[in-house]
Amino acid sequence: MNKYLKIYSAALIGILLTFLLTMPLMADVWDRLPAYSQEYQENDVEDFVWKEGATNLPDYPADKDLIEVAGPPTYRNYKYLVDEKSLQVGADDVVRFTLVIRSPNGADNVMYDGLRCSTSEIKNYAYGSTDKQGKKVFYPRSKPLWKPISETGVMGYSKVFAINYFCNFDGFVLKRHEIIQNMKYGKGNVDGLYY
Repeated sequence: MNKYLKIYSAALIGILLTFLLTMPLMADVWDRLPAYSQEYQENDVEDFVWKEGATNLPDYPADKDLIEVAGPPTYRNYKYLVDEKSLQVGADDVVRFTLVIRSPNGADNVMYDGLRCSTSEIKNYAYGSTDKQGKKVFYPRSKPLWKPISETGVMGYSKVFAINYFCNFDGFVLKRHEIIQNMKYGKGNVDGLYY
């Protein structure tokens, strides 16, 4: 029994000595940790702050440039038409486009919108109307705001557009030619980027 007690005591003394000898080294590392952490935060990590690019209003849409697309199911009697010429994907990853919503009696609601895939938001920059001279023009909104995309109501098309035309699975915006492909022929495997 004494033999095991001696081995046990020797092992315990060895562990204790190892701990006592390494403690100053551990304390030194521990003391430096906040400095490393601060340096890492200041020098190695850049916070990404999204900045919206400038938005210039396009020309009023011409019927020859309109692509008919699916709108929300609750508004099946309305035609949803996107102006191909106005459709742009900005460096800020906002899809900007002119939309014409045509009622069954032929009246048009025209708007210029932006959609962000990464945040599932939409913004209405301008609406179309007729000026005093009878010319169709865009009138910019005074303070347009980003709003969540919706499946219902007036903005119900935004969810349909995001899913069917503008965004991939992961919430990234597609390229302009892919969006046009989706609008003309349906969503599919374009350039092998998504399914």
